[in-house]
Amino acid sequence: MYIKIGDLKLLKIKVIQNGNVIYDGMVEEAPEEIKETNYKSATFQSDYVIIEI
Repeated sequence: MYIKIGDLKLLKIKVIQNGNVIYDGMVEEAPEEIKETNYKSATFQSDYVIIEI
């Protein structure tokens, strides 16, 4: 089951689509279109959660 990026809280994220970073920052500050997107996978990398859509 996939959840929306906006359902995550208080995380610093990098959102990657087709190998390109499309957002880098806090979940709460992400544009609504990114918050409403379901993600395929999430991994941890130092201070970030790397999210692939």
